[in-house]
Parts: sequence; structure tokens; C-alpha cells
Amino acid sequence: MRHFVQIIIISIFFNPDFNISYAKDRIKFSSIAFLDSGQKSKAKLFYKDGFLSINGLTGSANLTIYSIIGNEIAFFPNIDLKNFKESILLQKETMYIARIESTNTVFTYKFFTR
Repeated sequence: MRHFVQIIIISIFFNPDFNISYAKDRIKFSSIAFLDSGQKSKAKLFYKDGFLSINGLTGSANLTIYSIIGNEIAFFPNIDLKNFKESILLQKETMYIARIESTNTVFTYKFFTR
């Protein structure tokens, strides 16, 4: 019985049809519009001279910055994404995660400080 259960579990994880459908869903999810049906999620995050700015998104959202291991670094509630430029002290040569959360959409971006 134990071998039968192991075979079922292995066949689920190594089933090519399952993996292909998962990849298709991931691609479809990444093309969801943000706050506006005509706007795609092609935001660019810039960190230069102690300032973080976001280009390519509009609307209002909450922004949370996390370290790569998941510690919350900063939180900006109800910000205007079109004109966002805030001073934030981050370590150089480090990767961070930005989570942009509106009422119906959540995007996460990785960015690297130089």
C-alpha cells in the first residue's frame, strides 16, 4: 500500500501535462492588468541616491519593502503610484522585494540596490 501511494504522488509531480498547465496559468497571471484594463504590469523600480521611485504604474496602492529573507523594511500606505518617489535607506549591493497591493491586485517585484 505504501508503494502504491508513493507511485501516485510521484506520478502527480512528474506528470508533464500537470507541469504545462501550471506554466500556462503562471503566464496568464503575469499579464493581468493593474488598476486599469488597458495598463499592463510593466513597472520599473529604481533606487538611486537613497530614493526609491516607481515608473509605469498609476493608481493608489500600499507599498511594502521586504529584505530578501522576508523582513519588512518599510511600509507606505495609500500612495499615488504615478508620482511615487520616497527616501528610504537601503543597504548597497542587496536584493529587496517590493509588494504593491491595491484593492484587487497584488504585484511583487525584486530589485537590486547599487
